[in-house]
Amino acid sequence: MLPGQPGFAAPTPACPHDQATRDLEVRRISIDGEAHVHVDQLAWPGIATLPGLPATALPIRPSPEGVQIVGPWLEDRTPIRLAELIEREFGGFVAPRGFGG
Repeated sequence: MLPGQPGFAAPTPACPHDQATRDLEVRRISIDGEAHVHVDQLAWPGIATLPGLPATALPIRPSPEGVQIVGPWLEDRTPIRLAELIEREFGGFVAPRGFGG
């Protein structure tokens, strides 16, 4: 993610990289052995963004997964503070091997 660009937390790890097609509807992920369109996951960030709720996403070490914390309306500091507490317990972001940082 570049500075100034929005990001979102996805409910699954990234799908396999596929340059065979640029059609996002063709890219699929497997959930419990069943194929699903990868972009269907974009609905999940809407749980926070549609009603305008503050949300903070952070990685959970040592796994590659992360968590999105959604806070009450107009309480932006609540999910940020919870993220700080989680980071204190589990550790902060560590760049993957070969990516510096």
